[in-house]
Amino acid sequence: MKKPRVSLLVIITCIFAAFLAGFFAGRNVNRTPVRISAVASAPAAEETAAASAAPTEAPIVDINTATPEQLQALPGIGEVLARRIIDYRTEYGPFRSAGDLLAVSGIGEKKLEAILDLITVGG
Repeated sequence: MKKPRVSLLVIITCIFAAFLAGFFAGRNVNRTPVRISAVASAPAAEETAAASAAPTEAPIVDINTATPEQLQALPGIGEVLARRIIDYRTEYGPFRSAGDLLAVSGIGEKKLEAILDLITVGG
C-alpha cells in the first residue's frame, strides 16, 4: 500500500519541479518589452482605419507661437497652465529656451522634463 503513495508523491514532485522550471525560464529578467505579433489573423477594417487615423508621433509645439489648444495637447498642461504660459510670453516676450518655462508659475523640473522633447522655441 505504501508503494502507490510514494509514486504519487514522486509524480506530484516532478510536476511541481516542471512548473517551477517553466516559471523561472519564462521570466523576463531584464524587463525588456515583449513583442507579440499575430501571425494568423488580419486586423479588421475598422481597426486598420482607426490605427491609420491615430497620430504616430506627437507634433512639436512652438511655445512662442502656440495657441492654448496646442499647449493643452502637451502632457500635464491644462487650460490654466496654458493661459499662464501665454500670459508670461505676452508680458516678458518670447521664450529664449525651453528652460525659460520654469519661470512660469506651475511648471517645475518634472513637468518641464515631461514635455521637453515635445516643445521648441522656434527658430
